Amino acid sequence: MVAHILIVDDEPDTEPLFSQSFSAQVESGQYRLFFAKNGVEALNILQETPEMDIAITETHLPVMDGLTLIGHIVEQYPLMRSIVVSAYSDLSNLRAVMNKGAHDFVLKPVDFEDLGATIDKTAALVASLKKAQKSQQKLNSITDELDVSARLQRSILPGNVMEKGPLKVYADTDPAAEVGGDFYDFFWLNDTLLGVVIADVSGKNISAALFMTMTRTLLKCFARLTQSPADCLTRVNETLVAENPTLMFVTGFYGVIDATTGILTYANAGHLPPLVMGLDKKPTFLEENPSLALGIDETFVFKDYAYRCAPGDTVFLYTDGVTEANNPSGEEYDFTRLLACMQDSERKTPKELTEAVTASVHTFASGAPQSDDITTLCLRYEKE
Repeated sequence: MVAHILIVDDEPDTEPLFSQSFSAQVESGQYRLFFAKNGVEALNILQETPEMDIAITETHLPVMDGLTLIGHIVEQYPLMRSIVVSAYSDLSNLRAVMNKGAHDFVLKPVDFEDLGATIDKTAALVASLKKAQKSQQKLNSITDELDVSARLQRSILPGNVMEKGPLKVYADTDPAAEVGGDFYDFFWLNDTLLGVVIADVSGKNISAALFMTMTRTLLKCFARLTQSPADCLTRVNETLVAENPTLMFVTGFYGVIDATTGILTYANAGHLPPLVMGLDKKPTFLEENPSLALGIDETFVFKDYAYRCAPGDTVFLYTDGVTEANNPSGEEYDFTRLLACMQDSERKTPKELTEAVTASVHTFASGAPQSDDITTLCLRYEKE
């Protein structure tokens, strides 16, 4: 790496002396030397050469002294470092220059071998500072992109609340990172049929977010073509397997509830079993057989199940960020605590219930790092 060095001195023999003393470094491309006779000339050169690494300056200069010059360098070129050349008799002024922000100094008469070692050490420091700055800029850029991705990801979700007729829905997600792999959805297929979805993509990065978006889009498209959740998931699965070079997968639950009858038809793709709870009834898991996640086996055929919701019944969907949340001792929140929390929250609204579960998980975690997204969806049927 070339060290760009600005020498500021009004003595006429400065340029030939430095050029001769460091001729080997200049010829090898290690140093590139620039010369100025005063501080104003130095600042002009710095404007034309922003990649300058080091300034070697006298303390006493015409037009603008070394103290003022170093003040400008510290303020305008924070990655540059200054080396001051001073006479032993001028130590009080040297102290002021060092307090102003000079990095190092050499005393007259100049020992060029010692000055070369000082330059090399300073150049290495500047190089590390510039590398750190580039890394920080890259990190800031990634952070900005993640922030935009997170806002875009949340913007495609349907919001938190849906209330129409006898059906009330509240859903929310608490991502573990800027972008996550969980998603929920609810949408009307016609005047009486409401679709509800919760899903969890493998991974917690940009790839997972993109796979999540693709899965959600496919599911909503196929949901318009069939009222069977199993048929819909089967079609989504076939498409994902065919277009899945990264071998990602997604677990998901898709149900369609009829607002006129309360019948919930549903299919599960390797997702955690939903809970159903009625007034004065203990929460229980919906019936289903084990099944595969989406994106693994294109030949797998999913199965429809049905549950008739009684007035006041609540169906609660969740991702494994709930049950697998860890506390500092490594214990998992698990299904037992979830069932107890549901039991304690049986009289709560869908919003209050989902918030109670999320709060219970965070209280259990006791400050342990959140390792997975926490996503919940609560559906209540209130037909009289």
